[in-house]
Amino acid sequence: MDNSVYYVWLSLALGPESPRYSTLFARFDTAKAIYDNEDFSSYDRLTDKQIRRLEDKNLEKALEICAVCKAKSYGILTYHDEYFPERLRIISSPPPVIYYRGNMKNFNGECLVSVVGTRSMTDYGRQVTRQFSRAFAASGAVVVSGMAAGVDGEAHRGCLDENGFTVAVLGTGIDKPYPRENESLYYDIIERGLVMSEFYPGSPASAHNFPIRNRIISGISSATVVTEAGEKSGALITARLAVMQGKDVYALPGLTGSEQSVGTNMLLQKGVNLAYRPSDVLSKLELLYPNKIRIPAYAYRNEEIRLKPKAERRESFVGKEKPASKPRLNKEIGKLEPSEQAIIDALGDEEGLLPDAVIAKTGLDAGEVMSSLTVLELYGIIAEDVNGKYSLV
Repeated sequence: MDNSVYYVWLSLALGPESPRYSTLFARFDTAKAIYDNEDFSSYDRLTDKQIRRLEDKNLEKALEICAVCKAKSYGILTYHDEYFPERLRIISSPPPVIYYRGNMKNFNGECLVSVVGTRSMTDYGRQVTRQFSRAFAASGAVVVSGMAAGVDGEAHRGCLDENGFTVAVLGTGIDKPYPRENESLYYDIIERGLVMSEFYPGSPASAHNFPIRNRIISGISSATVVTEAGEKSGALITARLAVMQGKDVYALPGLTGSEQSVGTNMLLQKGVNLAYRPSDVLSKLELLYPNKIRIPAYAYRNEEIRLKPKAERRESFVGKEKPASKPRLNKEIGKLEPSEQAIIDALGDEEGLLPDAVIAKTGLDAGEVMSSLTVLELYGIIAEDVNGKYSLV
């Protein structure tokens, strides 16, 4: 039997973004060894539900997924494969399996830079994203993004314009290009780069999957660059996760008065690195990857940004971020994850808690808490005050 079946089984048992994978892989050399284990009752931090799933040895669904991948030539990369990115192995909740289409290569030793930002970018955001992504590709870096509308798509296109290699990390199954407006880009990346996802082919789409996949975008990269982001942009999740993972984070200074630049300017206020020119990012990467990175001359220049007159600017993509009303719990957001509900319960009778206090009160891992705090803050359910304390809105 193909060894990847057991990794797929494990991913179905524990679901995405579980910190238990690191715990189990520290004790077992393979997913097959985990599958063969009969008793998980003595393992710390495993819930009763997780134990029941691990003790259920039914491989039917995993075999079905592997058969679909084989029939449609989708690749399966598992945690212990040689080409599995080492950077992903060391994050707090590594994916046990990655499904992919396109040109898989060994990224260990390669320089990967994630470029992320708002879906509702301005003309300024489009131009600087293209400028930076082109420079990264020309230097020899791999450009990583999430193939979303707006900045993500422009990051991939800028890289392909320079005949660079780009990686798209999807928040959907590998067989579901999303959004539809980027379907042609999806096939361009498959032909000239790589599309990957931790969600199995045919898995149902969920809004919650997109914040989850962001840890892979930041985790696989050496540095993360936020070109343009509003106050509620999901790119801020990627930036926070990158900081937690010990990665360098850069933000471009935004246009004064632009709603789409509030998030990047907030990042700069909080101390992330300022990226005025592509060389601001590449200069350090050149030292880390002397045999990979060669900075092109134009990366040292800050190209003139030519904005159209306001009356001529077209609205950027459907799904524009609005400062709008906060979503209503369980109605517009959908069902919350257990970790999110635990944090809401912990904050319910408190005036404000620091992240460490939330961790202590909920018993959750630090990674789970920080990721969930970010998601809840973007949903508008909680808010962080000037002292770094979180409370319900």
